[in-house]
Amino acid sequence: MKKRFLCIFFLCFICLDFYAEDIEEISPVESDIVTENETATEADIATEEDISTEVLATVPLAIPVIEKKELTLPGSERKEVDRFRKIYLEKKGEKQLQDALENAVDYRLYVRRMLQEKDLPPELEYLPVVESNYKASAKSRSGAIGLWQFMSNSVKPFLELNDYVDERYDPWKSTEAALRKLTDNYRFFNDWLLAIAAYNCGMGALNKALLKSPVKDFWYLAEHNLIPLQTIEYVPKLLAIADIAINSEYYKVAIPSHEEEYEALYNEKHGLFDFVTVNKAYSLNQLAQEMRIDEDLMKQLNPSFIRGFTHPSLESQVRLPLGTRQPAVEALAKLKPMDFPLKYKVVSGDSLWSISRRYGTSVKAICELNGINENDILRIGKIIYIPSK
Repeated sequence: MKKRFLCIFFLCFICLDFYAEDIEEISPVESDIVTENETATEADIATEEDISTEVLATVPLAIPVIEKKELTLPGSERKEVDRFRKIYLEKKGEKQLQDALENAVDYRLYVRRMLQEKDLPPELEYLPVVESNYKASAKSRSGAIGLWQFMSNSVKPFLELNDYVDERYDPWKSTEAALRKLTDNYRFFNDWLLAIAAYNCGMGALNKALLKSPVKDFWYLAEHNLIPLQTIEYVPKLLAIADIAINSEYYKVAIPSHEEEYEALYNEKHGLFDFVTVNKAYSLNQLAQEMRIDEDLMKQLNPSFIRGFTHPSLESQVRLPLGTRQPAVEALAKLKPMDFPLKYKVVSGDSLWSISRRYGTSVKAICELNGINENDILRIGKIIYIPSK
């Protein structure tokens, strides 16, 4: 009996030992377990981090929601506006809008500052896109000129226009004039959409249309064709451009707001100047040479002097880079002003050389006085100013 018990015990022991070895071969989990008295190894920690990273990678990241900003002017959601919005969100229209806004960023930031100072709708920053694609030298077929496209008959009392000066070409002066005109329109109509429409077709034409309309509203005038087609499209086009520019992130359009440059007055340097006042005709090129600054910069800052010199008899303000007023005063003291030039009307067969010989002057002097190039073709009937001897 005792021997039988010992045999059974021995067989059980062998079976248990074999079973343990089999478990160890199949599942080595035991080696990964950290008891309360043991510390996890670096390999163990790395494995846990890898597992966590893999798990997190499967969790979708939250995409920030870009909210659309409301315009201060009403009507941006109308179908008339949406028509132009679609045009400017297409590839060609988007490129055109980007170029217009980026190429004239200095002027645009100046316009923005003026709007804020005068507490005017911020959407007006984009009106020069509609008018001129923000080109200060733009000239339309009808004769409208400059950033804000003033006609010669709409200049007074806002800007100067004579034989020597055309302030429509001056982006800073024309901006101030345009905002004054828009403000006057608003005070008259007490409605910004009507004020903007009147800027396009004129106060008289718009007021006449309103007298025929039972509803004093731009959209009513447009729907019933009481105003010109150009004006009907003018306001929706502005609203579409302003909406895209102000909500460029929402529409995924690359139009930087330049907020940092604006706040730091970085690009706004073109809105901050020095000035010097003269009462005679001085050549801008000669002044630039004497001051040792770039001649093209002097012309860019003073585009209203269309003949390249200041007015011969009226007071003129010459715009200068900031911090250069004293050098300008010293330069003018060394320069001799031009005498009031003679006028000559070009006839058939004339050339700059023949005219210069006739009046005993040089081709260069005539070109400088008239703001033309030596190889320009003279049109019959053109008025040429001749420097005095």
